[in-house]
Amino acid sequence: MDYIRLETSNNELRVIFLKGELVFNTTSFILEYIQKVINASNVDRVVLDISNVNHIDSTAVGMFITLKNDMQKAGKTLLLTGSTESVLRIFHLLDIDDFLDVGAA
Repeated sequence: MDYIRLETSNNELRVIFLKGELVFNTTSFILEYIQKVINASNVDRVVLDISNVNHIDSTAVGMFITLKNDMQKAGKTLLLTGSTESVLRIFHLLDIDDFLDVGAA
């Protein structure tokens, strides 16, 4: 997949986003793909590295929230790392930066 690269070590899956923006036309299939990988693996922790992402829209925010909720229900951890200033600003405006563990890793 051209939009993300996956790295697995021990019980952690690292999802590295490679494109500059996460918007409506890409997020649905990225979400589905990540969910399949998580369900097929034996990881306890997923780290989303969004350091290459400089723009997100509401569908990307929804994708992050869905992944976080799915992971919590499964007793697993989801963290976001590498948020750019513009992405952090959106998380802060929506008051979800704490919920998404933005910046943790």
